[in-house]
Amino acid sequence: MKSILVFLEEYKCGKARLLTMLKESDDPVVKTVQPSLKTGRKWKVTEAVDEAKECLKIKRSVYDLLPSNANLVRWGKKDDPTCPLCQGR
Repeated sequence: MKSILVFLEEYKCGKARLLTMLKESDDPVVKTVQPSLKTGRKWKVTEAVDEAKECLKIKRSVYDLLPSNANLVRWGKKDDPTCPLCQGR
C-alpha cells in the first residue's frame, strides 16, 4: 500500500513540475501554448499547481507582516538587520 502512495505522489510531482516548466518557460512559443496534461478524474494538475502557488503567496505575505529584523529595518523601526541572539544569522 505504501509503495502505491509513493508512486502516486511521484506521479503528481512529475505532472506539476512539467506544467510549471511549460508555463514558466523562457521560450515564447512554449509559453504561449496552453499545455494539456492528462490526469485522472479526481485530481487535476492545473488546480493543484494554482492552489500551491496561492498558498505560497499567502505564506510570503504573512512573512512580510512578521516583525523580523529584516522587516523592522524595512519599516524604519530598526537600523541593524542582524539578529542580536545569533550574531547575524
